Amino acid sequence: MKSIISLRDRKLCGLLCEYGKTLQETKDNVPGWNANKISDIDFFYGVLFDQHIRAELAWNAPNELRKRLGHLDPRLIAEMNEADLQRAMQYPKALYPYIHNMPNWVIEASKLLVERYDGKPEEIWNDNPRADDLQRRFAEFKGIKQKKSSMATNILVRDKHVKVSGVDFRGIDVSGDVHVRRVFLRTGLINDDTIEAAVHAARTLNPQYPGELDLPAWHIGRNFCHPKSPECPKCPLSTECPRRVDLNAKGA
Repeated sequence: MKSIISLRDRKLCGLLCEYGKTLQETKDNVPGWNANKISDIDFFYGVLFDQHIRAELAWNAPNELRKRLGHLDPRLIAEMNEADLQRAMQYPKALYPYIHNMPNWVIEASKLLVERYDGKPEEIWNDNPRADDLQRRFAEFKGIKQKKSSMATNILVRDKHVKVSGVDFRGIDVSGDVHVRRVFLRTGLINDDTIEAAVHAARTLNPQYPGELDLPAWHIGRNFCHPKSPECPKCPLSTECPRRVDLNAKGA
């Protein structure tokens, strides 16, 4: 991991923060999805679905599953047979590319939601938890690891205005998303393509709220810093980025 933070690194951090504020003002973060317009249960299952799939499809998947099942009741889902849930997810069109994993994740996550939070997702975050505790709570659900837990915490605090203890955002990290890692790697904010390196860099550069860098980096990676043929002239970081485009994040 990098031990020295350069002036350019700090300028890049500033540009990311500025771009993040612009995205918040325009609400141009995830096209077709606004966290304030979906229910808590849709949000919970949307977090599960948001992996190896376009964001728009992931956040629409819970509503599509509701149509197929006739409900989105975690108590009923927790009692479902995995094969039955897989069929519902697979036909007439697969909700998720890795259909063999998701039914188990959804059922097991539903069980824990019922057992620990009375089947109410809002019970995960409505007790004014510490930010890092909130991330850990999400990470306890099967199918949710660092990427999803940090993403969920960021969205709750940033978009759904959930209160965390002491308004302390230091415990909210960037996610290990492939877009975030690619931007951090190509800009030189990290030298190693790992989740740990990205988290460490964000904590060092923006210690009061490391996760503030998540949305702008994700958006830039998705829309400008493509795995192939990046659109560098359009990128908000173009004035400071060293354009290490020969380095690609894993899985990009």
